[in-house]
Amino acid sequence: MTVPMETVDDSELNGTAHKSPVIIVKTNVENGPGDSYRPTKWQSNVTLLSCYIANFSDGFQNNLANPTNIIFIQLLGADGYSTDMKTRISNSLIIGSILGVVVMAYTADMFSRRSSLLFTSFLVAIGTLMSTLALQVHPSQNMLWYFVVVRGIAGFGVGGEYPPSAAAGLEESDELMRAYRGPLFVSFTTLMATSAGPILQVIYLVCLIATDNNLTVAFHVIYGIATALPVIVIVLRLFMADSTLFHYSNFTNQRRSLRLYLLLARRYWWRIFTTSLAFFLYDFINFPNNIMSSTIIASLVKDHDIRKTAIWQVVLTILPVPGVMIGAWLTNAIGRRNTGILGFAGYMVLGFIIGGTYSTLSQHVAAFVVLYGLLQAFGHMGPGATIGLISSECFPTAMRGMGYGIATAFGRTGAAVGTECFSPLQDHAGSKSTFYLAGGVAILGILVYCLLPESSRLDLAEEDRALEEFLAERGCAMSTGQN
Repeated sequence: MTVPMETVDDSELNGTAHKSPVIIVKTNVENGPGDSYRPTKWQSNVTLLSCYIANFSDGFQNNLANPTNIIFIQLLGADGYSTDMKTRISNSLIIGSILGVVVMAYTADMFSRRSSLLFTSFLVAIGTLMSTLALQVHPSQNMLWYFVVVRGIAGFGVGGEYPPSAAAGLEESDELMRAYRGPLFVSFTTLMATSAGPILQVIYLVCLIATDNNLTVAFHVIYGIATALPVIVIVLRLFMADSTLFHYSNFTNQRRSLRLYLLLARRYWWRIFTTSLAFFLYDFINFPNNIMSSTIIASLVKDHDIRKTAIWQVVLTILPVPGVMIGAWLTNAIGRRNTGILGFAGYMVLGFIIGGTYSTLSQHVAAFVVLYGLLQAFGHMGPGATIGLISSECFPTAMRGMGYGIATAFGRTGAAVGTECFSPLQDHAGSKSTFYLAGGVAILGILVYCLLPESSRLDLAEEDRALEEFLAERGCAMSTGQN
């Protein structure tokens, strides 16, 4: 079920006809018959390539928490690296991400996708470089607090990356391969972020083997790579350009009155509410489950062998990757909404199975890792692959960054709340309780997904034209839109 928005013509918002944004632009008398803007194919390809590497970099950043927790526990001991401090360090990236999402979502729409992306990549590089230097001094409580701050700086950049990257990538995908914009979007977002997990774990494992478990060296290697990735992205983004859709439909020259924002909220409030709620529920269970995976596996491995723990962690992080690939294909085959529902359903079933059989599974690490990996595979296949796509497609170009950013900010809030809830729950009620909670939240996710629009039917250029007409009819006409 969906709540209809106020529309000019239902076919304009939900029709399946696809029209070239350039053709529509040329019919706009304000632009003039001789005005045509389109990035070169080179610039479009650079934009997409930078999105691939940047999302891989962000996935690398998000997965650094797993080896970092193991390294700090080994160096400082359980007393020196308490559960509270572990939660603070994990949440520092998330909280920084929330702030970054909110700020950069606004700047991406009101100023420029390209400028916003350059700034976020710079922050990721600086924050991660400062993190790399943390172990230059002997591990201590002061070092841990320093680490919380610098991971927060990197988190601001990681979170700020999402809205302009998703908007720019979707717009270029629609221009280059409109029929496959969904699978292409999933490939440079969720697939890249998910693939970063096993690659990080393999690098970490190789470092342990090569240095005979020298954790300090392993720490510097993984954080050194995490620093180099955003630097590469910065270089690429120097050559990118804003999309055709954004050039002709944006608020860069708009008078930003309170009435404008109220009109946008009036028209898109239901889509904002449902995408935000879906994002919140998914990140509430996905982030803490991902962050805590190394700790759970370490508790099951005999003698707490860090190398064996790393090997099982590699296996665990590989299993979700095929799930994302299947999800990318399903976005066109059965639609975005049904793909998300199917993924949440699998998450629900496996969550209850793992929770109900945890005492037995904990005696068989291989069986536990396989089921845990399948749980995450369903999550990445369904909501992981589709919620960002839906949140990008269902908003017009002029507010795509803000619409996606609001939803993502709620998602990161869910991640922070989930991390705060899962760790104490695990400590007081055991690990099995966290899987019961995940299964229960997945039920809510299924219900929320039933309320989302099937965004594969939306034409991005038609959405832009419908918004312009909506605002014009209410005395708040958009400016020429050229940035």
